[in-house]
Amino acid sequence: MNVRLRSLSILVFLGAAMTTVTSIAVAVVAAPDISLTPGALCSADSPDFKGYAYGEKVALCTRNVGPAEKKEVAANYNIGSQDEWPNYEFDHLIPLCAGGGNDESNIWPQPIDEAKEKDKVENSVCRAMKDGTMTQAEAVQKIKDWFEQNRRLAQGLEPKH
Repeated sequence: MNVRLRSLSILVFLGAAMTTVTSIAVAVVAAPDISLTPGALCSADSPDFKGYAYGEKVALCTRNVGPAEKKEVAANYNIGSQDEWPNYEFDHLIPLCAGGGNDESNIWPQPIDEAKEKDKVENSVCRAMKDGTMTQAEAVQKIKDWFEQNRRLAQGLEPKH
């Protein structure tokens, strides 16, 4: 599965090299299955709740993705063996710094190399939230838009502007 995804990424990236994208940087990456990973927010009731942040008082959780949760997520995404786990980051769809929770519905196995691309978007939205220039809702939407742009590129469609 990992090899197939990387091959697709390279093909689409080369095809998209001539496409001009404004507003967000786009690199073609795998995207979570939204039926398995729709995203979930941290709340004060979460066992990993550590407090509120930003002027908006966004609930933040401490990272806590244990082996049992990884096993369940890997099985849901048809990653057969734990030997394959080092190829993935069990990533939060909605980043912890943007108020994402540790619930299984917010975790997916993102290929390691591609996780680095998403980290750039995460860092950007979390910096903006800290600076007070972006709300949590806007940050979550920007992450979802980033995945949508990549899905469109993977299908050979023009990115939305």
